[in-house]
Amino acid sequence: MKICIWITKIFDLGGTKRVVSLLANELVKEHEVTIMTYEDRFREDRTMYHLSEDINVDFIDNSQFVNKHHTPAFCARYLVKKLNDRSGLFNKKSLNSILAEAIFPKKTREKWVEYFNSQDYDVILTTASLSLRLAMIAPRLKAATIGWQHNCYDGYLHVKPVVFWQQENLLQQYLPNLDRYIVLSDYDKRDYMEKLGIDCEVKINPRSFVSEKKCDVKSKRFLMATRFVYAKGLDLMMESFEEFCKEDSEWELDIIGDGDLFDQIRADAKKRHLEKRVHFVGYTNEPEKYYLNSSVFLLPSRWEGWPMVIMEAFEFGLPVIAYHMGAMDLIIDDGKTGFLPEAFDPHKFAQAMLKLAHDEELRARMSANAIAKSDDFSIDKAVKEWDGLFERVVAKKRGK
Repeated sequence: MKICIWITKIFDLGGTKRVVSLLANELVKEHEVTIMTYEDRFREDRTMYHLSEDINVDFIDNSQFVNKHHTPAFCARYLVKKLNDRSGLFNKKSLNSILAEAIFPKKTREKWVEYFNSQDYDVILTTASLSLRLAMIAPRLKAATIGWQHNCYDGYLHVKPVVFWQQENLLQQYLPNLDRYIVLSDYDKRDYMEKLGIDCEVKINPRSFVSEKKCDVKSKRFLMATRFVYAKGLDLMMESFEEFCKEDSEWELDIIGDGDLFDQIRADAKKRHLEKRVHFVGYTNEPEKYYLNSSVFLLPSRWEGWPMVIMEAFEFGLPVIAYHMGAMDLIIDDGKTGFLPEAFDPHKFAQAMLKLAHDEELRARMSANAIAKSDDFSIDKAVKEWDGLFERVVAKKRGK
């Protein structure tokens, strides 16, 4: 089978890139796989997520598809999008055609239809906002089409101004054009059906590796692996850790990752006099050593879909503390593989940290439970499910 994965970026930090690389690496063992990305060719770095050399990467020159900037038509589309982001002015069924033209102009759609059909793909799989674009052209494509959501319903539709903000009516019109739309949890499936009348299929993200080595439950180190953006709740984490440190003088916190708020969060830690106990690692190619040297994983995010970092933490035997929101209670068994304090209460988060930090036997029990839980997310199981989906949608597209 000839499979195309259409994604904005693949050689960049983020859970979506990681899980797409993981799936592509497995699929290419039996299929011909192309990853189509808008990145420049010089950004190629297959070592980041160990992307197989057997996978073809198609570096798209967007100028071939987009009409010239700064024309009256371009300026009009820009204005429509800005007005809609601010007020939802065009988020009405009667104005769908105007908003659709602003997001994905008809002339651009024509070029994409021609390009995709020239490649003779059997399946085109895409993520995030590209799902809506693919849905707009799906009826005219020879390939079966699948959209794949990598965050929770609220994270895609109710967070300003990302992904599908103020676009509910467009989704209702176009997403059903896809042969399948994939979400990460039963909660998301329910929300799409109840709020938009859109039927979805659930596929959870698998773990990205298997490790014989496990964490040291005696270690007095917390770990975060994250992007420094508002959604990840690093400001909430600093508040919780400050409270934690008032009752504990030994534990330290390592934070792996980078992002726009890196300097701001580091300054906040210094302001709270935490600089000797919070270690900002930045990006690293060796996250394993930090997992192995820690005993508790922290995830103070404001919204998440199905975080890959939890799968990784469980595989190393780290119990996880995360706010009770989204699909967290489908992944973390509260009191068994971690804790789910009330969202978004830094005090209760700090209390959960103290409880685990000061009870080594509890950490050991939760660690064993986390390791056992990790087996629920094997990559072999996930690939079988994806293969089955591809066969179904291709057969449907071909009228078999």
